[in-house]
Amino acid sequence: MKNILTILRSEKMTSVTSDRAESSRKTRLLAAVCAGAVTLATSLSANAAFVYSGVETETLPIEKNDFNGQLQDLDFNQMTTGAQLSVNMDGSVTFYYIAAESGYTNSFNYGSGSSISITEDNDSFDWDGWYSFSIDVVAGDILDFSFTSATASALTPVDNASNINLHGLGIMSSTTTSDLVLAYNDNYRFTGPGMDADYDDMLVRAEFSSTAVPVPAAIWLFASGLLGLIGMARRRKQ
Repeated sequence: MKNILTILRSEKMTSVTSDRAESSRKTRLLAAVCAGAVTLATSLSANAAFVYSGVETETLPIEKNDFNGQLQDLDFNQMTTGAQLSVNMDGSVTFYYIAAESGYTNSFNYGSGSSISITEDNDSFDWDGWYSFSIDVVAGDILDFSFTSATASALTPVDNASNINLHGLGIMSSTTTSDLVLAYNDNYRFTGPGMDADYDDMLVRAEFSSTAVPVPAAIWLFASGLLGLIGMARRRKQ
């Protein structure tokens, strides 16, 4: 009788130990799945799109800018000036003409010889764009755009690719690095009579879309944990 009790007790302890081991394996697999998912999401969101660093940064609202309200409603809260804009990923950039408040006739141009151009003709704000076009880019490209004015009294135009007069370009940003507003100041005098630094003379939205499909190492951690859980579920059914 004593031997039988010993055997039963041993089998019970073995079963408990086995259950604990299985629970431990499940916990580790769940941790792997969760860690992989978090790392994967972090990795994907950490990939920047537009890259720039400027001379000055200020917080919206911008003095005398007619579109402060609309921009802040879209969570645009910061503007950088004196910066050259580039990209650090392969993809495409879509430019949207969204608004203008100017006594001049301004244009946004892209490419050598201004091969693509948008001229302002509507003062009201439209986030989806009155006009738009897209260009393909590769990592490291400095975006080849400029702002020009047909009015002789306006000062020298802004040219991003040639790094000319970038203090006349305001790069407005929100919480994402893939959606910016390029704000042109066509007669940028910062002091004295006729001071003008409102950065609302022509607003162009720049939206980046990646064509790359990143597969970071975290995805293998995620997949292995998920497969382990599936295998464990099958064993329990059997």
